Amino acid sequence: MVPGPRAPESVETGVPLVGAEQIARLLGRDLPTAEQRRIIEAPLEPVLVVAGAGSGKTETMAGRVVWLVANGLVEPQQVLGLTFTRKAAGELAERVRLRLRRLARAAAEAGVVLPGRAHLDDDVLGGRPTISTYNAYAASLVRDHALRLGIDPSARLLGEAAQWQLASEVVEAWQEDLEIDAAVSTVVEAVLSLSGALDEHLLDPAAAQDGIARICEDIAATPAGEPPRAPYAEVTRLVGSLAQRSRLLDVVAAYRARKRASDAIDFGDQVALAARLAREVPEVGAAERDRFAVVLLDEYQDTSYAQLSLLSGLFGDGHPVIAVGDPHQSIYGWRGASAGGLERFPTTFRRAPAHGGGPAEVLALSTSWRNDVAVLDAANLVAAPLRAGATRVAVPELAARPTAGPGRVDALLTPTVLDEAQAVAEFVAAHWRAAGHGPGGGRGSAA
Repeated sequence: MVPGPRAPESVETGVPLVGAEQIARLLGRDLPTAEQRRIIEAPLEPVLVVAGAGSGKTETMAGRVVWLVANGLVEPQQVLGLTFTRKAAGELAERVRLRLRRLARAAAEAGVVLPGRAHLDDDVLGGRPTISTYNAYAASLVRDHALRLGIDPSARLLGEAAQWQLASEVVEAWQEDLEIDAAVSTVVEAVLSLSGALDEHLLDPAAAQDGIARICEDIAATPAGEPPRAPYAEVTRLVGSLAQRSRLLDVVAAYRARKRASDAIDFGDQVALAARLAREVPEVGAAERDRFAVVLLDEYQDTSYAQLSLLSGLFGDGHPVIAVGDPHQSIYGWRGASAGGLERFPTTFRRAPAHGGGPAEVLALSTSWRNDVAVLDAANLVAAPLRAGATRVAVPELAARPTAGPGRVDALLTPTVLDEAQAVAEFVAAHWRAAGHGPGGGRGSAA
């Protein structure tokens, strides 16, 4: 594979850039693959990385940050990394911090001059990358800029229990007939779910009701055939369900009004408000781009429409954004996430005109460090229809690491779910216990 174009040399120091392989040697780590090196040393432009399961994306993202800082291309505090869980954010932050410190010591011992040497241990003085979850970052924007939208930044944040209590009060006080044969708890759950879905799609109840009305009108206007016949039962049930949802949206509107009157917001509100700030207040985006010279986005395929609007509003003007994701692993479809968001990344985050414009570059991580050959063969076979259906972003087959074993795939068909669970538990327990008798006594891991 031909390496990608290198970032410019350090103008301030005149010291040649240090490559990803040399940094790996200084840290005593395995050398990056050609794919990893191309990503780590990519120019300061938007890049999409399609990374399969177990392909070392966290390792590569950490290597990218260390390489940028070590070469003086950015300062640690100019890096923003976003992921979905606090655990993943903590893991990435810890990797970066430890490696920057180790690299500073190793380079000094080896007599290697690094262009960014002055910044390698800046975290002692508070200069460290900002590694956060998507929602926590959105919350910080709301705290800092909510007044620009006429919202009190100190508004009370409702947890799940407080949301339930407030929605329950609204439902129980509702006077109109919802024509729903369900328990109060079921209606409350539906109200909260609908309110969250509206936030994820940046809609208000009235807009959603208009959309439902258009769908119902289109269904009613569809020819019923010759001679005309009654609608199919499934169509009738669908229309009834949509009408029920439209009535529930009135309750959602009342719930939201109650939140505003209580000077309270929930987690969905935070993301929606942050997206509004990104779209409606240009000063917010300008400030964030000045603050963060490089942005790393993890698990990009699981970002919702509201999160996509937030990120593109802030950093969609050719800013150096590197997003990592796998369209085959999207698990948050229930809240608006779509692999289509990942496929649209190259056009949403286009190169800056100064760099020639055009769609962002698409790179790949296709070496699996987690599985043996037979396991990958089975996984690639199962995922083949997904690859065939890809339209904008090609997803490569996963290849085994050089030291991978042959592996083995077992198939099991059991009479009941309980039998299956018992068999899986026994299989994992047997291998997990056996791993505990290896060198050092450390146990293996399993998923």
